[in-house]
Amino acid sequence: MTLEEILTELEKHTGSSREELMKKIEQKKHEFSDLVSLEGAAHLVANEVDLDLLEKRRRKLEIKNVISGMRNVNLIGRIFNITPIVEFMRQDSTRGKVANIFVGDDTGFVRIPLWNEQAKLVENGDLKLGDSVQVTNGMAKEGIYGGVEVAIGKYGTINKIELEDLPTLDNLRKKYLTPSLERTSIKDLAPGKAEILGIIVHVFTGKIFFDICPTCGNTLIKNEQKSACSQHGDVEPSQALLITAIFDDGTANIRTVFFRDQAEKILQLSTKDLKQIEEEKRHDLIKQRLLGKKLQLTGRVKKNKIFDRIEFIVSEVKDLNVLEESKRLARELGG
Repeated sequence: MTLEEILTELEKHTGSSREELMKKIEQKKHEFSDLVSLEGAAHLVANEVDLDLLEKRRRKLEIKNVISGMRNVNLIGRIFNITPIVEFMRQDSTRGKVANIFVGDDTGFVRIPLWNEQAKLVENGDLKLGDSVQVTNGMAKEGIYGGVEVAIGKYGTINKIELEDLPTLDNLRKKYLTPSLERTSIKDLAPGKAEILGIIVHVFTGKIFFDICPTCGNTLIKNEQKSACSQHGDVEPSQALLITAIFDDGTANIRTVFFRDQAEKILQLSTKDLKQIEEEKRHDLIKQRLLGKKLQLTGRVKKNKIFDRIEFIVSEVKDLNVLEESKRLARELGG
């Protein structure tokens, strides 16, 4: 925390003026023969008045700043969505369960999967819609459909807290469950959610099937000829479909990724049926069905750090509705 931020917290905590606090901080700095900075001296003063700056620092992490790969994630938000509890059978014939909660603040939201014993927090009503919660020592990773999820691992916790300075449940549900997206030209895209309209002009013919966990759907990691899931260990993989294409709207083009259901939807073929077709014929069929196809896409623009470019991860596909599009253009032209 900066000196300014510490002073603000000290003012709230003690009721003292900034001038009085700065005097104490400078005195503390002098006590240590000027071997500590003003920020360090401010921390010492905060400690003397029982102000937990670590807790304050945890609360300052905005959810929009939670990115894949972060460890020891500490955040606060309100639960605005809870999925039904799903039970499943593991490879060793034991049963497991999972529920997902979605936690948001003014800046963004994350999905938090609650596995097995953790799912009882939802099952028993300990965590409910509208509760404000604090996550401590979570692990952030990219979700299987894009976006960020935070896992509560062995050393993590999620606890209900009393905190009022968060958006209401209704506001969060309106903002994140029914977001209104404006149509964006590809040349104007920036990281975040967007809707685009255009044509598939190229289809990549590399690997189109990828291994997933049959239980949770997570992408698997190859380890010594075995496929392992971060949640369920060694598993017999299922396969899902991945189509990568170039999408163009006349202003620019963007590499676009269709996963699973959305890939099957644009092809009008299931993964199982596609696997039964010979590889050479399979790629010809994919090109035949997709090249020149006009689509309306909703999804997330993300930065590919490896290739230093943005990509579009599709969450919903719609065929172009000519009548609706004509009405929209008429409204824009004032007709």
